[in-house]
Amino acid sequence: MTESTVELPKLGTTDGEPSHPLRPDGPAIPRQRAVADRPAPPDAGPAVLPRRLVGIREEVLDWVPEDRPRYTRLGLILVNTGLMAAISLFVALRRVLDVPWPMVVPIALFWGFLVLAIDSWMVSSTHGSLGRSRWLMFVPRLVMAVLLGSVIAEPLVLWVFHPAIHADVEQDRQKQVRIQAGRWTLCNPADGTDTTSLPECRDYQLGIKGPAAQEGELTRLTAERDALDSEITKLNADLAGKQKFAQDECAGVKRGGTSGRAGKGFRCDSAWKVADSFQKEVDLPGKRTRAAVLDQQINTLTSQLAASRKAHGATVETAIATKVGDFRGSFGPIDIIDEARGLERLSDRSGFVHAAQWLVRLLLILVDSLPVLAKIFSGTTAYDVLVNRQLSAGQRFHGRSLDVTDYTFEAATKASIHDIDERSRAQQERLDEDLDAEIDRRAGRYAAGMT
Repeated sequence: MTESTVELPKLGTTDGEPSHPLRPDGPAIPRQRAVADRPAPPDAGPAVLPRRLVGIREEVLDWVPEDRPRYTRLGLILVNTGLMAAISLFVALRRVLDVPWPMVVPIALFWGFLVLAIDSWMVSSTHGSLGRSRWLMFVPRLVMAVLLGSVIAEPLVLWVFHPAIHADVEQDRQKQVRIQAGRWTLCNPADGTDTTSLPECRDYQLGIKGPAAQEGELTRLTAERDALDSEITKLNADLAGKQKFAQDECAGVKRGGTSGRAGKGFRCDSAWKVADSFQKEVDLPGKRTRAAVLDQQINTLTSQLAASRKAHGATVETAIATKVGDFRGSFGPIDIIDEARGLERLSDRSGFVHAAQWLVRLLLILVDSLPVLAKIFSGTTAYDVLVNRQLSAGQRFHGRSLDVTDYTFEAATKASIHDIDERSRAQQERLDEDLDAEIDRRAGRYAAGMT
């Protein structure tokens, strides 16, 4: 089979001279405006590249060159969406990875290329769709565009509110540091008070033992000194009473138990013996000496305890400073998660920030979804109609080509079978002739032998 081409005559031409069919005597109309002069000359300018991104076939678009600007701008929208995606990932990775920015650029460019390829597929796959099927194709693509736009928009939203977010994150971190310092200080008093029984101090124990032994010894000595003071006071009162009784007995003072006779006699001596015996028995001088020793020990231990408490307080303060410093160092650089939480706190505190961040986010999502939206808003273009007809024609041509192929193969098969049958019949005839000749030859030989 040989391919043949049929050259169609151009409308509006007379003897090779271009003219308008309705105005043969009028001035020539420019090629781009002449409806009859189609297809238009191919466009070899830079505008072809954006149209290729949206899957435009220039040989079809040449029949409706009026749609060239529309699809050129649609391709530029795709390029802008890809650039926004690359910038968005660049901003996000700069907050997540602690690497030089040139190392992030290839990853961001790859992400932008990926988004560009996805948007290109979403737009190009709708060319030629007409009627109800057009909307059935657009709905899932629009949903995908919105989801993709949401992912791209979030880092850019954080970038827009970057100064306010960073200030809020710094304030929140300082607040957390103050809270931690307060808890460690509360649960680890400088005087060494035991706070292990407090539920809020369960995870905030330094494990540094204070001067508890000295405090216990001081408490014991103080209790012993107080008890000894009470005992001495009582014994002094008892001794003073007995000595007063002896004085009254010797002086002849008449009161309960005394004889009322003055002078040094048996009763006077007995009264003084009782007083002296009591004083020796209770050992008041020894008790007073012991009280003085306890006072000296208490004073010494009090001075030592004050120094120990001061040293313990310094140790606890240093340990708390270390714990708080470790907590402060655990924050690290402000990343995208910290920024997201900061924006959430700002939105909770300010209705203006809440509305503004959602307006920015929706605007970015809308911009990221523009390729599909622009295709939807463009409606059914003349290019779509031509592509639809070409797709239908292509399907018909393909079916007919298959029919021709089937018919050709079937005809060739029948011809081959017929040829095989003919050759088989001819071969059988030759075999029959050879057999007859052999029979005749043998019959002649037999007849010759009989004679």
